[in-house]
Amino acid sequence: MSKRLIRLGSEKIHAALNGLLTHEINAVLQNGNTYFGKLVSFTSDYLILNDKRSHPHHLALADLYEIIYDATQQRRIK
Repeated sequence: MSKRLIRLGSEKIHAALNGLLTHEINAVLQNGNTYFGKLVSFTSDYLILNDKRSHPHHLALADLYEIIYDATQQRRIK
């Protein structure tokens, strides 16, 4: 059985962000807080997630521990 969840550690996050635009992701911070939402944009320092209520969350890339997303989302987009 294959794994559906993909975990990206902090060192791999920036390189993968372009491919994750419009994906629903879990952003786990260094302090353990987790944000879930759709990745709508990013810069070299921050990313912006819109949660289910369309509330934007601005998260510093330096504060991210990992990003977790469902691999089936990429298959649907291609």
